[in-house]
Amino acid sequence: MKKIILLILAAAATGFAADSLLDPVNDLGYGTLKLRAQTLSMYRDYENNTPGNAYSTTVGLRLGYTSPEVAGLSFGLVWDYVEPVDTDDTSNNGKTLLSNGRVNELNELWLKYNFGALGLSNTFVKVGRQVVNGEVFRADEFRQKPRSFESAILATKDIPDTVLTFGHAERLSNVWDNDSDWKFKDIEDVLGSTNETHGVTWAEAVYTGITNLEVAVFNAYAYDVVNVAGGRIKYTLSDSTAVNGYYRHENDVGKGAEHSADMVGASIQQKVGGVTLEPGFLSIGGDTLKFSEVGTGINHPLGSSMMIYTKQFNGGADTYYLKATTRIDDTILYALYNYTTHDTESFEGQELNFVAKQIVNDHFSVALKLGVGCIDGKGAVGDTTATDARLFMTYNF
Repeated sequence: MKKIILLILAAAATGFAADSLLDPVNDLGYGTLKLRAQTLSMYRDYENNTPGNAYSTTVGLRLGYTSPEVAGLSFGLVWDYVEPVDTDDTSNNGKTLLSNGRVNELNELWLKYNFGALGLSNTFVKVGRQVVNGEVFRADEFRQKPRSFESAILATKDIPDTVLTFGHAERLSNVWDNDSDWKFKDIEDVLGSTNETHGVTWAEAVYTGITNLEVAVFNAYAYDVVNVAGGRIKYTLSDSTAVNGYYRHENDVGKGAEHSADMVGASIQQKVGGVTLEPGFLSIGGDTLKFSEVGTGINHPLGSSMMIYTKQFNGGADTYYLKATTRIDDTILYALYNYTTHDTESFEGQELNFVAKQIVNDHFSVALKLGVGCIDGKGAVGDTTATDARLFMTYNF
């Protein structure tokens, strides 16, 4: 399989300017095929950590198919296969420190029914393995695959200015490419609970019927573990300025262990020339979040932090940050700085992330991600530094 992947990458390298190789097949009308080849090279160096540093390069294939819709019914699948080609595997560093190892997963396999026959063309039911990206759960494709759920979803946009989603999920396949996380696991195991439960049921709504205002509310009930409720607002003051606010509360339910946590966040988005600046803060009160970026995903104001080195989702963490994004022709630039203080941890931390993505053409792109984190220890906790580097090369056929 490794040789096959390398051959496909070599073929992609010779055809950057060509049309999609799958167009002749897709033009037959039997559905849509998609094929992606991607390499991910990672290096991390963490002081006072075991293992302290590691590197790993993986190559991956993603094969997807979506059928035509017949009488409202359609189905789809996505298979992700990832293989390490160069890694420091003396102590499984490619898995334990990087989460950039082997994957072989049918990440999506779903059946969908659209209610167009009833005059509800923007309403559907979708059942099976699927990627969910909304107010409660996020896809977060930090490695070779996005987060996926074994779930059933009812969603509609047929109510004016409103998007409603109702769902129930039993199992989750995470974004981390190590043996324990990319495989589908019960929701309670992802949340760290020892109770045998019945997954998580959630509902969310997004309303845009008021000029310049977007409002979202949600509730997720993880049986015998935790309930999560909250909302999000975005108010657009002008073409160049917007204000964002976030809140969520978690509390234990049923047989769940005692738990209570609150997340509050706010930010201002300001366009200055061709750059969008976003200063803001994220505060976690009470316990460490159950629903967070390391597990189920979370829609929060902070943005994509490569290392989570400063433990921004821990109880008692207050994070102040500044994001900057811009696009210059086919080059996308992103920077994120955050400073985190703690009530319960004996350190303060800083982290700086930088991303540069170059879109070569409609099929090929290259992305470089660099991060550095510093911990200012107090008491017995010493000062430490960590670095993270990633190089993605992606070709969509």
